[in-house]
Amino acid sequence: MVSIEELIFLCFLSATLLFVMFHIFRFRLLLTGLPRPARRSVGMLPLLAVLMPANSALEFSVAQQSRSPVGYGLELTGFIVLAFIIVNLIWLIRFSPKPQKKMIILALGAHPDDIELGCGATLLRYKVEGHETHGIVFSNGEGGLHDPQLKNCNPRKREAERGGQVMHLDSLTVMEFPDTKLNTKQEDIMRVIEECTRQLHPDLIFTHNRHDLHRDHRAVYLATMEAARRVPTVLCYENPNTPSSFQPNCFIEVSLYLEHKIKALKCHASQHISRPYMEEDLVQSLARVRGGQARLRAAEAFEAIRFTL
Repeated sequence: MVSIEELIFLCFLSATLLFVMFHIFRFRLLLTGLPRPARRSVGMLPLLAVLMPANSALEFSVAQQSRSPVGYGLELTGFIVLAFIIVNLIWLIRFSPKPQKKMIILALGAHPDDIELGCGATLLRYKVEGHETHGIVFSNGEGGLHDPQLKNCNPRKREAERGGQVMHLDSLTVMEFPDTKLNTKQEDIMRVIEECTRQLHPDLIFTHNRHDLHRDHRAVYLATMEAARRVPTVLCYENPNTPSSFQPNCFIEVSLYLEHKIKALKCHASQHISRPYMEEDLVQSLARVRGGQARLRAAEAFEAIRFTL
């Protein structure tokens, strides 16, 4: 039989671990910024919440006479130490430094996957740090479908939405301007950006750069320059069509978020066969190169049109 004291101990242990699990779920987005080994260790806590009380109950149910006081004391000490470590982890998560000012960030892209390629890791970093992130994609990307079977059922909007979920965007709008012909709709794109800036009042906008060889990308860049003239900070990102004339002067450290950027890019399954620049090795290599330029481990690089601290 399990004594009252043992039952109380088991209930206390279970309640402690359930409390920890609740806070891990509540602040799960902050765990994104932890190194991978730490995230995996934290991921084992729900299993511990089941196994540890079950193991203790099994041991309490066997012959208690065979257990020495020293063994019981060591086991109890182990439980207390584990609970102390876990509660301290939750304390660190709960009271981690918050940004002094919550920013509203808007990312603009001509096609699905442009935002992920250019600033996907940075957006996730800002979101983890407590800022508000939004995205607008101006076309469904129908021109990027090379499989005839996909022409009648364009999957790229759904892919963009899944990518936005991986980046934890607060909102993502996918417009239906004609792919490869955004230059003919530049005035309309400008009005969309102006309306969005009036509603959101963004502190920071990410957009395409002026060097880009893709006319759709240039159209979004030019529209942004007109529509976002009152936005304090405008940063232009690079992508596979960006030539060597792109000279970044702003680097954001993203080493902890690269794997999530790659995960967001993998949501664009329709592009992986015909787009070698979507490969994981190339994405990581570019981030390492840009990081090396700024003495960082890995970075995304931008040309600043305006940069306000």
